[in-house]
Amino acid sequence: MNDLLKKKYLIFKMKRLQWLFLLLIVLGYLSFYIPIPYYIASPGVAVKLRPIITVEKGYREKGDFMLTTIRMGQGNLGYYIYSRFLPNIEYIPKEYVLNQDEDPEQYEKRQLQVMKQSQDDAIIAAFQQANLPIEVKQKGILVEGIVRGMPAEKVLQVGDVITKVNQKPIYQLKDFLSILEEKKTGDKISITFLRNRSMFTKEVKLVSLTKESNETGQRVGLGFYPSQEQEVIPAKKVSFHTEEIGGPSAGLMFTLEIINQLIPEDLTRGYQIAGTGTISPDGIVGQIGGAKLKVHAAAEAGAEIFFVPKDIKSTDTNQKDVENENRKLAKPMKIVPVANVNEAIQFLKQLPNKNKTTTKKGFTENHFIII
Repeated sequence: MNDLLKKKYLIFKMKRLQWLFLLLIVLGYLSFYIPIPYYIASPGVAVKLRPIITVEKGYREKGDFMLTTIRMGQGNLGYYIYSRFLPNIEYIPKEYVLNQDEDPEQYEKRQLQVMKQSQDDAIIAAFQQANLPIEVKQKGILVEGIVRGMPAEKVLQVGDVITKVNQKPIYQLKDFLSILEEKKTGDKISITFLRNRSMFTKEVKLVSLTKESNETGQRVGLGFYPSQEQEVIPAKKVSFHTEEIGGPSAGLMFTLEIINQLIPEDLTRGYQIAGTGTISPDGIVGQIGGAKLKVHAAAEAGAEIFFVPKDIKSTDTNQKDVENENRKLAKPMKIVPVANVNEAIQFLKQLPNKNKTTTKKGFTENHFIII
């Protein structure tokens, strides 16, 4: 009898463990559907720029310039728990990533628009640095993002370009703002905008953009995030193939690659050179997010030199973060902080050559890859 009871007890215990195990599996699975207010970021990849940037009749190079990326996704409880056991992970508060009332799909569209702006700025900075002709035509106001619940949501989409307000041509953001300064809440304006090569005109009622409607100096508007749309016409055609990469942080490396294809001297000197940093049309390098994660992406790709935005303001941390992270690597890179593209070029010109010559022969062929 005792043996029979023991056997039943063992069977009961095994079944309980099986149910417990099944419950844990179900809870683990469901945890990946429980959102958390963070984005989880990890090192991405370093991408060689020569195959994805083509300058018309551009010179070849011996080494490589590389942009660096991070992988970032909206966090959930399951991945958050799993990521606690992984190296080189950052948790970014959701409000630091998304604009007010912006969803992930809108964020991705905005990042692609920002990438296009970064490419234009890199072309301008590169041609000015190389003293080659370039023309910039201001085309209107680009819609980068839309605030939910505001009038713009019913009329505009990310990527639209506003060209007229009240039938008056608008070329620059300051022109648009000067019109809004003369308006008050409840006024209506007509906006003409370009979408997918088609032109539309819609009437929109303006609303207050301040928390208190009676606040002194209240601003009125439509409720969208604007930037400048422009047409860049360089002396030589520049083509980009970065369809799946978004954001502004490759601006510096874009600029260096374009310059290197424009001039006979090979600025790479045969080295593998990665980096990060935004670029302005006048060549100023700006701070970016995820800098220390990009160090690992560059090291994994075999980079020997890493350009990083120089810390200038007290709130800047890119240089410090990158230098600290670089010390942890088994094979540290040469970290080069720069405030502008000219500082980067001056550093490259003083590098000893890994090749016999820095004069490039011939031109690059047209390349196209999907990344």
